[in-house]
Amino acid sequence: MDDKDTKAVLAVVQRAVAAAPGRKHDLESAMGIGHGRLIDLVNGQLELRSRHLTGLARYLEVPASDFYRLALGEAERTARRRLEEWIDPHAAPPFLRRYTEPASSDDRLRTLIREEIAAALSAKR
Repeated sequence: MDDKDTKAVLAVVQRAVAAAPGRKHDLESAMGIGHGRLIDLVNGQLELRSRHLTGLARYLEVPASDFYRLALGEAERTARRRLEEWIDPHAAPPFLRRYTEPASSDDRLRTLIREEIAAALSAKR
């Protein structure tokens, strides 16, 4: 990730930490950082690592991918492919197969409408 993307992810982490319920001590434990180091992490003085994101995601009971989706949503919306296509298109969950399997024109139109509505709704947030 470039510096701009890293800052965008960190901004989402900062908002998630501010909104997290419970004690900061418990949040630090869940994220695998030393007690009293949360402030260093959200200020960018402690390097943000994937284990911090996954720990925070588990603590909040959300998918870790939400941090990237919220921070880098434009990149996701403009992507022409999905990772599942490169790894194993047949192993992709059914809701992702629309990117790899041919669909009827009616199905494709429904998918495009859903995607546009989802993009419009997320842009309003």
